[in-house]
Amino acid sequence: MATAPEADSGSQLHGLLRPENLPVVLIVAAMVVGIAALLPLVQSSASTSTAGTIRQLEENKAGWQTQLQELELDVAGMGSLDTIEREARRRFKMIRPEEVVYILVDSPPPEARRIPSRYLPRDSSIETDVSSSIWEDLIGWLPLPWD
Repeated sequence: MATAPEADSGSQLHGLLRPENLPVVLIVAAMVVGIAALLPLVQSSASTSTAGTIRQLEENKAGWQTQLQELELDVAGMGSLDTIEREARRRFKMIRPEEVVYILVDSPPPEARRIPSRYLPRDSSIETDVSSSIWEDLIGWLPLPWD
Protein backbone atom coordinates (compact mmCIF):
# COMPACT_ATOMS: atom_id res chain seq x y z
CA MET A 1 0.00 0.00 0.00
CA ALA A 2 1.30 3.36 -0.95
CA THR A 3 1.04 6.15 1.52
CA ALA A 4 1.42 9.80 0.98
CA PRO A 5 4.01 11.52 3.14
CA GLU A 6 2.33 13.42 5.96
CA ALA A 7 2.98 17.10 6.26
CA ASP A 8 5.03 17.65 9.37
CA SER A 9 3.60 20.63 11.24
CA GLY A 10 6.86 21.28 13.03
CA SER A 11 8.99 21.02 9.94
CA GLN A 12 9.54 24.78 9.66
CA LEU A 13 10.54 25.06 13.33
CA HIS A 14 12.76 22.02 12.91
CA GLY A 15 14.37 23.71 9.91
CA LEU A 16 15.24 26.78 11.99
CA LEU A 17 16.81 24.76 14.77
CA ARG A 18 19.29 23.00 12.51
CA PRO A 19 22.88 23.37 13.61
CA GLU A 20 23.79 25.84 10.88
CA ASN A 21 20.88 28.21 11.83
CA LEU A 22 21.35 27.90 15.59
CA PRO A 23 23.68 30.96 16.00
CA VAL A 24 21.15 33.21 14.21
CA VAL A 25 18.30 31.99 16.42
CA LEU A 26 20.38 32.52 19.57
CA ILE A 27 21.34 36.06 18.50
CA VAL A 28 17.69 36.98 17.79
CA ALA A 29 16.63 35.48 21.15
CA ALA A 30 19.36 37.43 22.96
CA MET A 31 18.24 40.67 21.27
CA VAL A 32 14.61 40.07 22.29
CA VAL A 33 15.65 39.42 25.91
CA GLY A 34 17.89 42.51 25.89
CA ILE A 35 15.13 44.76 24.56
CA ALA A 36 12.71 43.34 27.12
CA ALA A 37 15.23 44.08 29.86
CA LEU A 38 15.61 47.71 28.71
CA LEU A 39 11.86 48.52 28.89
CA PRO A 40 11.73 48.87 32.72
CA LEU A 41 14.84 51.07 32.57
CA VAL A 42 13.22 53.37 30.01
CA GLN A 43 10.01 53.54 32.05
CA SER A 44 11.83 54.30 35.31
CA SER A 45 13.92 57.05 33.68
CA ALA A 46 10.76 58.65 32.25
CA SER A 47 9.06 58.56 35.66
CA THR A 48 12.20 59.98 37.32
CA SER A 49 12.31 62.92 34.90
CA THR A 50 8.59 63.54 35.44
CA ALA A 51 9.11 63.51 39.21
CA GLY A 52 11.94 66.05 38.80
CA THR A 53 9.68 68.31 36.74
CA ILE A 54 6.94 68.08 39.35
CA ARG A 55 9.39 68.95 42.13
CA GLN A 56 10.64 71.94 40.11
CA LEU A 57 7.07 73.19 39.56
CA GLU A 58 6.25 72.78 43.26
CA GLU A 59 9.33 74.85 44.15
CA ASN A 60 8.22 77.54 41.69
CA LYS A 61 4.74 77.52 43.23
CA ALA A 62 6.18 77.87 46.74
CA GLY A 63 8.32 80.80 45.55
CA TRP A 64 5.31 82.56 44.00
CA GLN A 65 3.26 81.99 47.17
CA THR A 66 6.06 83.48 49.27
CA GLN A 67 6.25 86.50 46.97
CA LEU A 68 2.45 86.90 47.16
CA GLN A 69 2.56 86.85 50.97
CA GLU A 70 5.31 89.48 50.96
CA LEU A 71 3.24 91.72 48.69
CA GLU A 72 0.17 91.25 50.88
CA LEU A 73 2.29 92.26 53.87
CA ASP A 74 3.46 95.39 52.00
CA VAL A 75 -0.14 96.31 51.14
CA ALA A 76 -1.22 95.82 54.76
CA GLY A 77 1.69 97.99 55.92
CA MET A 78 0.77 100.75 53.47
CA GLY A 79 -2.79 100.74 54.74
CA SER A 80 -1.80 101.32 58.38
CA LEU A 81 -2.78 104.63 59.95
CA ASP A 82 0.82 105.58 60.76
CA THR A 83 1.91 105.14 57.14
CA ILE A 84 -1.08 107.08 55.83
CA GLU A 85 -0.47 109.92 58.27
CA ARG A 86 3.24 110.06 57.42
CA GLU A 87 2.52 110.16 53.67
CA ALA A 88 -0.17 112.83 54.17
CA ARG A 89 2.30 115.04 56.01
CA ARG A 90 5.15 114.42 53.57
CA ARG A 91 3.37 114.53 50.21
CA PHE A 92 0.35 116.70 50.83
CA LYS A 93 1.79 118.93 53.57
CA MET A 94 -1.17 118.12 55.82
CA ILE A 95 -1.14 118.85 59.54
CA ARG A 96 -3.24 117.74 62.51
CA PRO A 97 -6.21 119.99 63.25
CA GLU A 98 -5.76 122.42 66.12
CA GLU A 99 -9.31 122.02 67.36
CA VAL A 100 -11.60 118.98 67.12
CA VAL A 101 -15.34 119.68 66.88
CA TYR A 102 -17.91 116.96 67.61
CA ILE A 103 -21.46 117.31 66.31
CA LEU A 104 -24.27 115.35 67.94
CA VAL A 105 -27.00 113.95 65.71
CA ASP A 106 -30.39 113.09 67.23
CA SER A 107 -31.50 110.48 64.70
CA PRO A 108 -30.25 106.89 64.96
CA PRO A 109 -27.80 105.64 62.37
CA PRO A 110 -29.23 103.77 59.40
CA GLU A 111 -29.57 100.04 59.70
CA ALA A 112 -26.64 98.20 58.22
CA ARG A 113 -27.73 96.17 55.22
CA ARG A 114 -26.06 92.87 54.67
CA ILE A 115 -27.08 92.56 51.04
CA PRO A 116 -27.20 95.14 48.25
CA SER A 117 -30.42 97.14 48.04
CA ARG A 118 -31.24 95.86 44.56
CA TYR A 119 -31.88 92.42 46.08
CA LEU A 120 -34.16 93.75 48.84
CA PRO A 121 -37.96 93.79 48.33
CA ARG A 122 -39.33 97.06 47.03
CA ASP A 123 -40.62 99.49 49.62
CA SER A 124 -44.43 99.77 49.23
CA SER A 125 -44.51 103.22 50.82
CA ILE A 126 -42.71 104.66 47.80
CA GLU A 127 -45.36 104.46 45.10
CA THR A 128 -44.99 106.26 41.85
CA ASP A 129 -48.04 108.00 40.47
CA VAL A 130 -48.40 106.42 37.08
CA SER A 131 -51.54 107.40 35.25
CA SER A 132 -53.06 104.75 33.06
CA SER A 133 -53.43 105.31 29.37
CA ILE A 134 -56.69 106.19 27.68
CA TRP A 135 -56.92 102.74 26.11
CA GLU A 136 -56.63 101.05 29.51
CA ASP A 137 -59.39 103.28 30.84
CA LEU A 138 -61.67 102.42 27.88
CA ILE A 139 -61.01 98.69 28.16
CA GLY A 140 -61.63 98.88 31.90
CA TRP A 141 -65.20 100.22 31.25
CA LEU A 142 -66.06 97.38 28.90
CA PRO A 143 -67.56 94.23 30.40
CA LEU A 144 -65.25 91.38 29.45
CA PRO A 145 -66.41 87.74 29.49
CA TRP A 146 -63.47 86.47 31.55
CA ASP A 147 -63.85 89.03 34.33
